[in-house]
Amino acid sequence: MNVVGIDGCRRGWFFAQLFDSARFRLGVVEHLQALRNTIIASDLTLIDIPVGLKSFGEEERKCDREARKLLGPRASSVFPVPCRQVLDCKSYQAGSAVNHSVTGRKLSRQSWGIVAKIAEADRLKRDLPEPGKLREMHPEVCFCTLNNGQPMAHNKKKPAGQSERFALLKRHLPHIQTIVDEARHGWRKRDLADDDILDALVGAVSASYAERLVSLPTMTEKDELGLNMEIVFIYCNICLND
Repeated sequence: MNVVGIDGCRRGWFFAQLFDSARFRLGVVEHLQALRNTIIASDLTLIDIPVGLKSFGEEERKCDREARKLLGPRASSVFPVPCRQVLDCKSYQAGSAVNHSVTGRKLSRQSWGIVAKIAEADRLKRDLPEPGKLREMHPEVCFCTLNNGQPMAHNKKKPAGQSERFALLKRHLPHIQTIVDEARHGWRKRDLADDDILDALVGAVSASYAERLVSLPTMTEKDELGLNMEIVFIYCNICLND
């Protein structure tokens, strides 16, 4: 087994790589391109960033709409995704104006805050010899489906929220405390938050169940470049029936 979960952090990107026999590897890189060879060598890498972008139309990506429906009280964690044309913009004002002209919606500051990371993931995905090795996940969707379709009860930034996510991951990753301890020893919280660690880990754990992965929506949409607009997660009958 060689699977990777990636989450954005203040220093750039945090990755958690899981192997057989409880072996693991952690790291923080400034630019996603630095993980190109890691992704190529992996069986599967799941990343918490939108991959596959709309270029026209007022409707949001179907995967985002369905993820919000699934998450209920945690729906606000699914940010509106900018259209592809925004990736070329240099300022929030320009990006918001472009997004409004294409989709009819202005861009939120939160969405603009991840545009540079979306652009990095977009470039890397299209550069990979096997683009299917890098797929989009959303941590809250992954936690929900690991929890039999029940969204997390608490905000991930709060101690109670981190405790419930840690406990859920421990069922699938018995040595999680060792992993978290190494991450906390290696990076300061101002560079790597506790929830960044857990978000990357739920991506890696989900990737380890590759044979059980499905996606929102069931019938995958593609963007104009042929990239899937999807959010993948471990199969959960309750989730797919809701």
